[in-house]
Amino acid sequence: MRKVKIVQIGIFLLFAFSFGFAQEGFISSSRNMQSINPSYHGINMVSKAGVNYSRFDYGDGTSYIDNKYLFGNFAFEDMNFSIGLDVNSFSLTNLGLSENKIDLSYIYKIPVNFDTYILGALTFGIGSDNIDRGALIFQDQIDLTLGTISGVSRDPLADFSPSTNYFDIGASALIYNERFLIGLSLDHINTPNVSFNNESDIEKEISFSLQAALEFNVNQYGRSFLPDYSYMMMYLYAQQAGKTLRIYSSQELQMDGFSLGILQSLAKFRDNNALEFGLISGFSSENYRVDLTYTFPSSQTTYNPPSTLQIGVTMDFDRFSRNRRGNYKRLSTDNM
Repeated sequence: MRKVKIVQIGIFLLFAFSFGFAQEGFISSSRNMQSINPSYHGINMVSKAGVNYSRFDYGDGTSYIDNKYLFGNFAFEDMNFSIGLDVNSFSLTNLGLSENKIDLSYIYKIPVNFDTYILGALTFGIGSDNIDRGALIFQDQIDLTLGTISGVSRDPLADFSPSTNYFDIGASALIYNERFLIGLSLDHINTPNVSFNNESDIEKEISFSLQAALEFNVNQYGRSFLPDYSYMMMYLYAQQAGKTLRIYSSQELQMDGFSLGILQSLAKFRDNNALEFGLISGFSSENYRVDLTYTFPSSQTTYNPPSTLQIGVTMDFDRFSRNRRGNYKRLSTDNM
């Protein structure tokens, strides 16, 4: 019986992670492209660091998901490479589940011509999955007569604290200039085993993703009703992992230091699908940027994910950033 329960927990976690409860699914990808394609760490050879916090509330006051994401990179401009770091901590309160992962990426920059570049990256990560048995409620803790839950259980599984550690490998590349970006990334190339049971294997499936972005000037003729530096950024990515498909798109207007946009996200797992919409806003001031994203589910789907609120802060250490004077174009190749 104990082994059956352990396997059941593993099957649930596999389904949950496959359907989008993976770390990368909880990060606003339009402003954090490196979470999908680590090669983006090296774009424009700018050193930067940032933090994102996401909270997913199911509406019952007790069920929610927390996701904390920390990232940074350091650019070695004279040697044409960057080092990127991604740290993610994910937890489901009601299940006591937590997943923590650290990824380190090496990104190399190759010039194609005077304004087009290729970035290639190798990523190595260490992950840890854990279940806190103290957050679980067992049958013998429930008193149906009094309607109470005791704090002590005699269930053999109550003394079981499952955890697993794994090593992960990924690779990515992108080509970009000041107008477009096209990227490709592969995650979990070594299909790491994340099973809590040593007698069975649950492998992370290889994840394949394609990304594309287009940025253009919407005020190239100097119209007075728009700021001088006004750009439209359109971003799209599709990610496939086994039987799971996720498609994400966003359209964001940058007007000097202020940005506003919308996003759409579709996830499909076998006969289940989840459709989300969202709003994106941000404010930039020289070295700093603050982003706010809110997503909400569509009612026309078989599975309704929770509404999501995400806030992010990014600081770049570009020595030229104080000369931007309102120009916060994202696909830039000259650090200006």
